[in-house]
Order: sequence, then C-alpha cells, then structure tokens
Amino acid sequence: MDVISAGIVIADCVARPVTRAPQPGQLELVEEIGLHAGGSAVNTGAALARLGLDVALVGRVGRDGFGEYLDGAARSLSLDTRFLARSDAATSATLVHVDARGERSFLHAVGANAALSAADVPVNALAAEGARALHVAGYFVLPGLEPDVPALFRQASGLGLLTSLDTVWDATGHWERVRAALPFTDVFCPGLGEGQRITGRDAPADVLNALLELGVRRVAAVKMGEDGALLGQPDGTRLHVAAASVVAVDGTGAGDAFIGGLLAGLLAGDDLARAGQLGCAAGALCVGVVGATAGLRDHAATRALADTLTVTPTQGVPT
Repeated sequence: MDVISAGIVIADCVARPVTRAPQPGQLELVEEIGLHAGGSAVNTGAALARLGLDVALVGRVGRDGFGEYLDGAARSLSLDTRFLARSDAATSATLVHVDARGERSFLHAVGANAALSAADVPVNALAAEGARALHVAGYFVLPGLEPDVPALFRQASGLGLLTSLDTVWDATGHWERVRAALPFTDVFCPGLGEGQRITGRDAPADVLNALLELGVRRVAAVKMGEDGALLGQPDGTRLHVAAASVVAVDGTGAGDAFIGGLLAGLLAGDDLARAGQLGCAAGALCVGVVGATAGLRDHAATRALADTLTVTPTQGVPT
C-alpha cells in the first residue's frame, strides 16, 4: 500500500457541450451525456494508480445504484475498495455542465459523503501495510470529517505519512475554515480562484506565498489551467511549470490528476521541478477526454509528456 485517498466519492453525470442553460419548461440539446466515476478521492486515487502506486480508497456511498456503480468503477481503476463504506444516505452525485471550451460548472448533492468521519479512515492499519501518504479530498463538502482533519493529519504525520489536502469549491463562501488544517498539511494545491479566496490575495505569486505563510509544510502549488502551475516550498524555492499544449475537451478531474502526478513524483523522490512537471502532464492528459479518469496514462507516457514542459524559477508567472 502506498497512498490512502480519503474523501468525496461521486457519481458524475456529465453533459457536453452546454452552450446555455435551459429556461423553465424548455429543453436544450447537447451532444452527449455520460455517467462517470468521480469525486476528488476517486480521481486523484486513479491518477496515482495509473502512475503505478497502490491506492486505498476511503469514502462512503449509498445502498443504491450509483453506489454499486462507483464500487465497481473504483475497482476497475485499480483502487482498493475495502474501506468504501455503505451509508443509508443516497450516493453523492454531481451534474457537470461542460461548455465548448471544456470549462465546467456543477450542481452537487452532498449525500453519503456528509457521513464520512475520521473513524472511517484506518490510518494505523494502512500505515502498517506500508502506506506512505494520506490524501484528503473534498474538505469543504465533508462536514463529518472537516473538524478532525488537523488531528487526523497529526496522527498520519506521527506515523511518517506525507499529508495532502484538497478543498473543492466552497459554495458557502467560508473559505477561511481550511486555514486551521494547513499547518498540518504537507502538500496543498488549490486552483487559483480557490487560493485567492483562501488567502485574500490576487496575484498567483502572492497567493502561493500566502499559502506557505499559513503553514503549508512542504509544497504549495497554485493550479492555473492553461497557464500551468506555480509551485513553492518553505525554503524560498519558487517554480513555474508551463502547461502542455493540448486540445481541452473536458476539464473535469484535471486538478485532481495534477495532485496525483505531483504526489507520485514526490513519493518517488523527485525534486520539485520534476514532480511539478509530472503533475502538469497528468492534468493535461486528463482534459483531452470526457470524464475525470478516462484520459489518465501510465508513468512512462505521463513522464514523456512531463519532460517536454518548461520549468522556470520565478517569483511569479512568466509573461
């Protein structure tokens, strides 16, 4: 066992391309609607698994059709589902609208994810099986787990595990809540919009610096889509990794794939530049296919793309 990926597990119903929302009583046509396994815990776990790591998925699904689908889909993605628990609540689901540029908007029902708690995350048992990292995905939509993330991360750190946190968008607007967890977090990679709201800063370089000032312990990154990613460490290292030139079909899961690539690199002993390249490459491969996991590739293919990406030491984003 290498990584525990704990958090949101979601049935994604993806419609594309959505050019406009239907008015009440009206209908709009799209080219396709598909059901996909999603949720950041699944997506990042799948990216890590494709890159050759053993991943345990920890989450909750309902006793319903979506729950059965997600259990099977997770296993088909090579995730260990021993700790995917059943809940009386309905399986969490999201309606994903993808526009012609691959940008997404979401309608989400929290469902069974709300019941996930620290008691569901078997850190001691999986550490005994060799787990080296704990990734918690979906902080802002995990009300049962959120208050206990600092203690859970202290426990994991005490066992020698790398800790990683992902937030997802906070629909309530109370972004400051995550700050309590950051001093216990080794790796934190929000998107630019998320990072701006968490820190109160605007420029990507300022957001990155603020995240490190808030206590992120090893690597902070600001994901910027087609503008690549800005990464930094507490020792003052700052890098910009350029994005790959790809045709974006669906951006669903790209940020989760980035985190998977970055974590895989760090766990392999890569320096920040190589780990950042692997993250950007994983994200780029993800956007070329509909769905959060269909575009993921193995380590050799992802590394081949990663090695083409320009890395620039910087205090900001190159212009």
